Amino acid sequence: MSSAVHGFLNPKGVALFGSMREGWFFGAGVVIKDLLDLGYGGAICPVHPSAQSVYGLKVSRDVCQCDAPLDLAVVITSCRQVPEILRKCGSRGIESAVVVSDGFGESGVEGRARQEELLAIARDAGIRLIGPNTLGVFNPAGKFSTVPYEKGYGLPPEGPLSIITQTGMYGPQAAPFTDFSFGIRSIVDLGNMCDIDETDCLAYLGDDPGTGVISVYMEHTRRPREFLRTAREVSKRKPVLCLKGGRSLEAADAMASHTGSLAGSDGLYEGLFGQSGVVRVDEYEDLLDCAKVFTRGLLPGGNRLGIITLTGAIGIQCIDLGAEAGLVPGRLTSPSRDRLAGISATLGGHPIDLGPASAMDGPALFGHYMKCFDILMADPGVDCVYLNLYIGSYMAPELYEGVFAHIESNMVKPVVMWSYGPVKESVTALNALGESHGIPAYATTGKAVRSLGHLARYARWREKYS
Repeated sequence: MSSAVHGFLNPKGVALFGSMREGWFFGAGVVIKDLLDLGYGGAICPVHPSAQSVYGLKVSRDVCQCDAPLDLAVVITSCRQVPEILRKCGSRGIESAVVVSDGFGESGVEGRARQEELLAIARDAGIRLIGPNTLGVFNPAGKFSTVPYEKGYGLPPEGPLSIITQTGMYGPQAAPFTDFSFGIRSIVDLGNMCDIDETDCLAYLGDDPGTGVISVYMEHTRRPREFLRTAREVSKRKPVLCLKGGRSLEAADAMASHTGSLAGSDGLYEGLFGQSGVVRVDEYEDLLDCAKVFTRGLLPGGNRLGIITLTGAIGIQCIDLGAEAGLVPGRLTSPSRDRLAGISATLGGHPIDLGPASAMDGPALFGHYMKCFDILMADPGVDCVYLNLYIGSYMAPELYEGVFAHIESNMVKPVVMWSYGPVKESVTALNALGESHGIPAYATTGKAVRSLGHLARYARWREKYS
């Protein structure tokens, strides 16, 4: 199963069926332009009954006329044309197909019948399918994409996060992955999931050395026992985060018209996730935001939260939010408290409130941050750290460069940050600078603390079952 997924992400050559219109926002022509712009090194074979050329490439009338090695087809046509295209791909020896076309299982009784026919043709021809009703795959490392929408950018940063999804909302045309500084490994949109499913993808990504974290958007699983077994084995080595749609009955009904999903009891999925070590998240943004703190590979030894803040109110909020996320305030040792008092007469307690010290010591504040950070890294009563930063309208984000560089070089426990200030652009720039040094930045303190809570729960599960 896992080798089949590899073929979708790393094809030697691809045949494309659908509109060859240039300069448009959707269609096979978009995929072809994207592959050329990305620098994809495999063969590209456009197939269309009347088009002559597209972006400088000759268009073939029939896939059997293409002499280049082809192992993947991308079909972006009317649903009625798909069966015959698959038959021809089978006769050509193509082993995999991404069926972007809709009008199948998500569209009622007739659509479900078309989908069953599609799967029967594929099986008879020895073709594995992703879709239908899908964007397919995006593999920045392989400079390969089947996404049929114009996304407006090239390759995002490469990194350890891979995404399995049953919605196109995690495709590169819908999310600004160039801003995700921790990097993308691969994305697989399963669509209606008539053949290749999330369990196949989990098995593949669990063995993929370039994948360190897996995020999953799931509406349903066709194979709960296999999912449980596979997810449990993968979670022993890599974190798996999941957003499960359809918690309410109303949402479950809506899923049927989205990807033709059949909802099961939400309690069933809660049990599956708990037994398999899958980290269940709550919001669309979490599959990216929460993943950030997992990408470094640092797991906390417990659930004790260290807090460095510039305002006492945020420290109190962290304690409350931490309690909701399963975290408790770290208890500093006497030597740590003595070291804090040696930094400034206003310090010595926990949460570490640098506000009064900043008023007294001015520019020395940046050194205070580094010293306080070192104390929490060394203290045995702290497992993870929340960092609160302020940037004024009179400050350049680069003032924190030394602080971030020091944290990056000495981070032995997970660290997250939340920054604030009167100028939105300055806050955004400060967050970007922090993330360039491997420190996950969050839009709210709540998101930052909840991410650490997810990390701590996963660490406990992994310690128990690995």
